[in-house]
Amino acid sequence: MSGCFFSFQEPVMPSPLTQETVFGVADGATYSGMLCLDESGRLYFAQAQVDGHTIPLPDSQWATRDEAVRALADIASGASKPGA
Repeated sequence: MSGCFFSFQEPVMPSPLTQETVFGVADGATYSGMLCLDESGRLYFAQAQVDGHTIPLPDSQWATRDEAVRALADIASGASKPGA
């Protein structure tokens, strides 16, 4: 048998963003964190640092990226405390 056979496959689409490294400066303090998306669609920091020191955020979750980054910036600037 001769002939041409073509295989058509659905294009592989990348999965939605599930983690992102964020960083910035707030009131002279540097901060960074690994922002992750959980199964329910909430955002949390898998790890976070302010001026090179790891800060615990075990139960903190946010609905939007902006809320999460603002919370980390507020912690870095001293405007709020971790877990508050």
